[in-house]
Amino acid sequence: MPNRFRRLTALAVLTLPVMLAGCELLRLTPEPAPAPAQEAPPPPAPAVEPPPPVRPAPLPGRKPPLPAPPSAAQPAPAVTPAEEALPRPPVVVGLTRDGLVQQFGPPVAEREAAPARVLEFGGADCRLAAYLYFDTTRNDFYALQYEVNGIPAPHDAVDRCLSRIARDASRR
Repeated sequence: MPNRFRRLTALAVLTLPVMLAGCELLRLTPEPAPAPAQEAPPPPAPAVEPPPPVRPAPLPGRKPPLPAPPSAAQPAPAVTPAEEALPRPPVVVGLTRDGLVQQFGPPVAEREAAPARVLEFGGADCRLAAYLYFDTTRNDFYALQYEVNGIPAPHDAVDRCLSRIARDASRR
């Protein structure tokens, strides 16, 4: 403790004269003379309109904003026959084992890939691998991801293959 007291005392002894000299200099410096009175104030600057707001460019990888919902006055866009003919691919994510069997038929293979169970459906040229994980709140296994012929979804070839497996299962 005495060593610390000596340091503080030495610091005070060294800084006190510097601080007093600065105060003395401020006292000796003359005050600036008042500015001469101006006869007339300068004219006001012309009003400048602010530039229009700039919309930020969309960030890459983000979806563009959704268009406004159509009002009753606007007719719905026409659907071409080609778009009507394209069926939606079957849903895989969120199904249980029973839901998958109902949609794609009995699995051709079933294996464990901890922590998932993998059910495989289809044939050699078109094979769905659905990964089911245990959900503790619902106390059952649910499909959280899938791939077709090693290609993860979404992909056009995957959608066509899923539709084919479901169609073949419904014919049995």
